[in-house]
Amino acid sequence: MCKTRKKRCNKSLPSCGYCIRKELHCVYTRVPRLSNHAVLTAERTRAEPIWGAWPPTSIASSRMILSSNVPSDQTTAKAVHNQVYLEIHGMIRATGQFVDGISHRYFQGFHRHLPVISRIRFYNNLSTSGGAPGADVSVLLLTMCLITHAPALGFESEYGTFQMAEQHSLYLTARSLLTQVQVSCSSSLPLIQAGILLALYEYTHGRPDDAFMTITGSARMAYAARIHTRDRHQTRMTHTTSHNADSDIDLLLQAEEAANTWWGIVICERTFLIEATVFDQPMVTVFPGVDARLPIEPEVLDQLDISGSKYLPNVPISCLTSEKIEGFGRTVQATYLLDQVLKSFDTPDIDSRLLQLDRLDTNIQAFLSLVMAQCQGHSGIFCVSINIAIRTLFMVHWHIFGQHPQAVRANFRSQEEWFERSQDALDTVTKIVVNTAESLIGESLANTATPMVDLMPPTYTYISCAALRHIRRSTHREGVDWLESAKNMLQTSLDKYFQRWSVSDDWVKVRSHTEHVACSAGCVLGI
Repeated sequence: MCKTRKKRCNKSLPSCGYCIRKELHCVYTRVPRLSNHAVLTAERTRAEPIWGAWPPTSIASSRMILSSNVPSDQTTAKAVHNQVYLEIHGMIRATGQFVDGISHRYFQGFHRHLPVISRIRFYNNLSTSGGAPGADVSVLLLTMCLITHAPALGFESEYGTFQMAEQHSLYLTARSLLTQVQVSCSSSLPLIQAGILLALYEYTHGRPDDAFMTITGSARMAYAARIHTRDRHQTRMTHTTSHNADSDIDLLLQAEEAANTWWGIVICERTFLIEATVFDQPMVTVFPGVDARLPIEPEVLDQLDISGSKYLPNVPISCLTSEKIEGFGRTVQATYLLDQVLKSFDTPDIDSRLLQLDRLDTNIQAFLSLVMAQCQGHSGIFCVSINIAIRTLFMVHWHIFGQHPQAVRANFRSQEEWFERSQDALDTVTKIVVNTAESLIGESLANTATPMVDLMPPTYTYISCAALRHIRRSTHREGVDWLESAKNMLQTSLDKYFQRWSVSDDWVKVRSHTEHVACSAGCVLGI
């Protein structure tokens, strides 16, 4: 209980509601921490990470937050919304941040890579008249705070620097609150989006297994909310016949936001799966058909009125060579190619499978060349699609290398010809990643104040690790003197990226071990 105002203390953490409203210093009686032995034991039971473990931290605080949030039969929905918002607002303030700063960083950063949230609708939901926003919107705000928070920017709480352990505590709280609100409320678009951002945080911090489980939960919520069946063209027709133009515009924007959110789930599930420990597990989502319309871009999603035909181009997924497709549409197309590769792995006949992979390899390389030419002068817009295409090429050619020599004979090519083609392809994409790393560790981009590291999506770390894996496998080859300098360049760029987003440095210690395990598993699975 707060010592400042015991009678009006609602026991919220890190500050009670009264102290937040009056801007007073809230002082609680110290809560006993769990013993180090208990914390470490709990941490060891988690799956091994790709490049680092979660930092040891006490979870007592998140339990207390949950206990104060459990609604009783007498608690009204409005009171629950107020309580959740006050607690989340207090946690955000404890990080030294403000709501405006969080939303600005999100929409200038991660939003460019995965535009699933409408800026207009988010601000409208956040600034509801007559009370606090809904609990689902508050949880979404907390996950935005979590995914954009970078202690390297210099944010400090009133108790000192916001260290990694506190950031992990914030993650635990966000995960717990998401689960609780999900149980107490029906599935909603903000709640689904909060699940996506939470999964992205786990993926960014080298936990693809956790991220995959989280995104599948979001997919289940999305199915329950029926956002995968939204008929956007029907919504456009409604706009032309209704008498309430403002209402129809909002419905259209909501439908497009829901469609982008569903695409975000489809993209994340596949990019997370290929990094998971257990590769051959089923996915929850089904990739739409090739005639499905591509999603709208972030600059369109942020418009107040998107009812004009110029804002909603009817471009299908299969138009890979169209020049009218921007960043998010290219990301969907890259994911479509990845999905085709994943399906080809299920082909039992090795000859048929290799022929499929050979065709897909040609298509992916052509797509990659097209997008890389398109991205000139548009820094950061096409990074995700390029990274997914590169990661898919690594997977295709590792699969070919993983086949038994006697099985590699399709398309009238010898084993040596297949392996030589794959080796050349892997060298090429590795050099592309190294060139990106060289830009990343350099100075800020010309004519902009945004450093290159801020433009890199989370997928960059995974293609860098894939390139490092290829380099380490190629050390026995002759005439590849560039490998050692490339290795150092990649490691330096990863250090800079992880430092920028406060990812655990433990990945340095475990990377070699996990890479050895991954290589062993990859040879068995053919990836």
